[in-house]
Amino acid sequence: MRYLNPIIRLTLVLLLLSVSSSSPAHDVGEPALEQLPIWKRCCADHDCVAQRVRIIGNQGNEKVSVEIEGTQTKVDKEKLSSVPSPRAWVCYVDPNGAIANENIRCILLPEKSSTVEAPNPLTTLLRSLRSYLKEKQQ
Repeated sequence: MRYLNPIIRLTLVLLLLSVSSSSPAHDVGEPALEQLPIWKRCCADHDCVAQRVRIIGNQGNEKVSVEIEGTQTKVDKEKLSSVPSPRAWVCYVDPNGAIANENIRCILLPEKSSTVEAPNPLTTLLRSLRSYLKEKQQ
């Protein structure tokens, strides 16, 4: 009977750990964001952090130059996604690793320009294309 109390405590602790580790993605207080497949797929390891992100420009067909928390790097375009959040999120392979393409799983950028710290890369591209076509017509 004396050992029953520590065994119950250990069982409860293990149960709590298994429940918390089985959640598909981490809770950041943004339900619309947390329900998205990209959030569940990219942030399931609880390694996404809100960071200042600024799109600097395109680097050819496959890369985009970005600045993350003051560090400039180039990332694959397919790693960028727009999400319903007022913040930009960067999800790392190794949260303690470098801010580099190889260590970035995805970058989730805010959809709405009024809440964006970094412009949506598609919007920027469309604006540039419209300006170019307008100049060409004149």
